[in-house]
Amino acid sequence: MVNLAMFVSKELCLFLILLLPLGDTDPCSEISCSEDEHCGEKHGVYGCLCNTNHNGSHSDSFDFSESCESSSGFMSVSRCQLFEAGFPADILHLNDPSCRGTVRNGRVEFQFDNDEHICGTKLVANGTHFVYDNCIQGTPRLEGVISREKALKLSFSCAYPQAQALSMNMEINPLESIVHKSLPAGEGRYRVRMIPYQDDEFTQPFNGSVDAELDQEMHVEVRVEGVDSRQFALVMDTCWATPVNDPDSSLRWDLIAHECPNPADETVDLLQNGVSMSSRFSFRMFVFNANSSRLYLHCAVHLCLLSSNHCTPSCNSERRERRSLELQDSTSISMGPLMLSGRKTDQWVPEKV
Repeated sequence: MVNLAMFVSKELCLFLILLLPLGDTDPCSEISCSEDEHCGEKHGVYGCLCNTNHNGSHSDSFDFSESCESSSGFMSVSRCQLFEAGFPADILHLNDPSCRGTVRNGRVEFQFDNDEHICGTKLVANGTHFVYDNCIQGTPRLEGVISREKALKLSFSCAYPQAQALSMNMEINPLESIVHKSLPAGEGRYRVRMIPYQDDEFTQPFNGSVDAELDQEMHVEVRVEGVDSRQFALVMDTCWATPVNDPDSSLRWDLIAHECPNPADETVDLLQNGVSMSSRFSFRMFVFNANSSRLYLHCAVHLCLLSSNHCTPSCNSERRERRSLELQDSTSISMGPLMLSGRKTDQWVPEKV
């Protein structure tokens, strides 16, 4: 009788053990991996490992990718490559430890901007570019008194060129020109415009048919979009006119030289330069007497870091000479032409292209 009771008790215990949920003992039950990953153990820790068909050609940099726009940046790295190297996603952060990554589709994503998510980003200038620097970093959890585990420091940057040379071409409806500046991978993108206005308040851009008489005052604005206005200002280095659509034409007339009005042309008035995202000047219309009834405008500009306190030009010979060495060529578009009208010898209209 006793043996029967003991037998029943053993069978009941075995039955209850079989009823226990198997998921409670599976470490991968609460780990969600992407289709390119699978759950597994590495160095005593469970996480998402890379599948054999996962792209491992960039394992040294953890398949790092980034994009830059204005003063913000977005970065992502492979979660499984990081985990296999001993860096789980939850230990990673930017320079500011509170800026941690977000896991999405097997990638660990980080971002910063210049508003509420600076995340320890540093802005530096190297003479040719303005660079936003930050670093993805993480230290393995320490168990015990000592550790021989390596820490991760994955530095990245977003760079913006300080200078570009552009030749702006007058267009119709509305009359403005735009240059889209696409930079190499890892660098930012911004846009520069040149727009002629009819009034000295810069509220009425030329639109449609343009009638500009000889000696009529023209108002020109050059502005940049896509950079942080709290950190940068646009500086016009040189602006000039040519009778042909070629900024390198041997026949030219300077309007702005070394950031200042050309002293040989008393009609040029520099209204604003190096104080904001836009620079403005005015001049009176003229004609090249040699061989052309057309006029093209060109400008070379650069970005200036406001914290340097050297963005507003001082029109003296010493500064002109020093600043002239900072110009660097980049991309170009053209503004023009204005043509001599057949109806009036002292009137100009745009050539329609």
